[in-house]
Amino acid sequence: MKGLPVVAFNGLHADSLGAYLAALGLFSLAARRWPGVRAVWRNACFCLVGGPATQEQVVGFVSGVGARNAWTRYDRPWDQAKKADVAKKTSKEAARWRGLEAEERSLRAFDAHLALDGRVRMNPLLGTGGNAGKRDFARGWKEAVQAIEKPPRKWSRDVLHDDLEAFLSGGACTCLGSFQAGSWFGAANKIYNHGNPSSPGGKKRPYREGEISPWAMALACEGVPYFAGSPSRQLGSRRQPKGAFPFVTTAMPPKSEREAGSVEAEVWTPIWDRPMTEPELRALFVRGRTELGGKGATSSAVFAAGVVSRGVDAGVAEFRRFLLLHTTSAQTFESRLATVVPVPKTNLDGAGTRAIRTIVAFRDALPEDRKVGQRWRFSGLRGPLEQALVDFAAAEQGGGRGEQAWALVDEVLEALVKVGRNGRFRGHGVRFRSLPGEWAVGLFGEDPPDRECRLALAISSLAETRGSPPLIAYRFGVVRRMASSPWKFAESPPARRVWSDAGLTENLCAVADRRVMEALGHGSSPPPFGAAIRVDLDEVHAWLAGDVDEERLALWLDRLCVFDWGGRANRESVAELQRGFGSPRPAVDGALALYVLLRPLADGRLFLQVLHENGIRVDGASTCAQLGRVVAMLRHGDLAAAAEAAIAAYSSAGVALADFDAFPDGPDPHRLLAALTIPARDERVLAAFRCWRAPTQPGER
Repeated sequence: MKGLPVVAFNGLHADSLGAYLAALGLFSLAARRWPGVRAVWRNACFCLVGGPATQEQVVGFVSGVGARNAWTRYDRPWDQAKKADVAKKTSKEAARWRGLEAEERSLRAFDAHLALDGRVRMNPLLGTGGNAGKRDFARGWKEAVQAIEKPPRKWSRDVLHDDLEAFLSGGACTCLGSFQAGSWFGAANKIYNHGNPSSPGGKKRPYREGEISPWAMALACEGVPYFAGSPSRQLGSRRQPKGAFPFVTTAMPPKSEREAGSVEAEVWTPIWDRPMTEPELRALFVRGRTELGGKGATSSAVFAAGVVSRGVDAGVAEFRRFLLLHTTSAQTFESRLATVVPVPKTNLDGAGTRAIRTIVAFRDALPEDRKVGQRWRFSGLRGPLEQALVDFAAAEQGGGRGEQAWALVDEVLEALVKVGRNGRFRGHGVRFRSLPGEWAVGLFGEDPPDRECRLALAISSLAETRGSPPLIAYRFGVVRRMASSPWKFAESPPARRVWSDAGLTENLCAVADRRVMEALGHGSSPPPFGAAIRVDLDEVHAWLAGDVDEERLALWLDRLCVFDWGGRANRESVAELQRGFGSPRPAVDGALALYVLLRPLADGRLFLQVLHENGIRVDGASTCAQLGRVVAMLRHGDLAAAAEAAIAAYSSAGVALADFDAFPDGPDPHRLLAALTIPARDERVLAAFRCWRAPTQPGER
């Protein structure tokens, strides 16, 4: 702010949870002396704006607060009521204490520690109501403020004053102790192999005791009341206990079995770049939430999704995600910075928001890791997907965001594969919806997709017809009642799940065979190989010639089959995408000639265009029976018989084709059968198909 003094405190940085709490505490104290002061973060460093002119003024004021012991008291007078409720698994005593006995000064601290529904719920940031194992935060606060008020012999008032200045500016302090602060300040923990080899008396001491300034603990406890939730959050805490406290979420599920139970919770500390007054900051923490779909975020996945899809107001520029880790003991925890998540300047578009919500809903439908007795039942499904959501939120906008988006899709695929292979997971009844196709189109950016990606787009967009679902059903064996219903894993994989480890060509052959079989089972069903996206013949020619990276094509098929390519919402984006698919027309060799001969039989719309070009006017025609014979011949490896069956199908419809003495050399029959799943552009197929037409004029070739 122009014209206002700015004082920066390099020691109060956003990379430490304890330093963050101390920054809040310093701001709370400064607002007493300078009512109009504002706080802001610059380069992850805490600053005061419009209050003190120099750091010396702040040091002098806080030093005086310490000398007079004028801190906000942190003594937990509700502790006995809380313990009685914990023993009885109720919240009656704590509620009675809050309503009848609590003093005004204790209410914010109480609400920062406890939330009451049917039982007492405790803020993970403050352990079990103010202690983490043997670490008693109130005791540590008392030790710190007493040491500041009445310095021990080895310290002095002047040394403490200098230590405060050093702590705020990031310098080295000399008055040190642990002060029960190891859960917030890493330096307050014992460090092994860093002590003297022996202590006085001959006792071995292969460690160094925790060492932080008493000012650190005193200021951190001064900032604790900011984590008091609003009444709506407190009353709504039955949904998720950790949702009652601002910016505190449940722990991310473990990604490996050895990580199970190692993280107690997470704290997403907001970093704001707009100067705020103390009432504004308190209001930010009272709300202390982000939303997704109208519901407050109580897990790291939902919090990350809410940040990236809806953004955050109040000038918040980023969040620092801290893990509360159980390291040396299950009773204690230590904080560790895990991720920096910037708040995007522009929110996701509608398709992106729907996609993220869909992925979060899928994550919630997966079997969770849960503790049974003293052991964990590890599923390993939610953790990697949730980590991918956080990484996506943390990625910079632009190319980085696109790469992380595809990594997120890959984790969705990995979860689908794991569920499909495990009978217990399938029995869980996992449901999910396809992702919006227009989101995938947006992820390609300005660079047109490569050949393998274009082929995968066309194959994965095979239209859903009566009896023939999209590719995802054949890939994972999922089912649904109607197009608007979610996909669901059946307990026993259906026969439709034809995808295997036999290779891409055999998998596409199995899909083609199965789709034709299902279409035949529905009588007059149209041929099942229409699609929303079509490629040029150049891509088909590359597939028939074996000039395609099949491993990359299989990867893109897996990625793109989880998207929905039908419906009105996708038409405009798909049309825009296909404008960049132009490629040179290849010479029609034997392999491509056989493809264009068979392709109209596989697509009812294209077959009608062939009939109309020959002057045959019909409203509709089903070629499934003829296509079934062609597929059977190709399955047996007989190209000539398949071509003869196709010519006979055209002849029965009134289309006369040229009679060749010998059919052209063709590709591998299975590769040609797999090519039927690749929809090509109608105008290109029709142009090449004319080479099969019989001459109608003398001298016509």
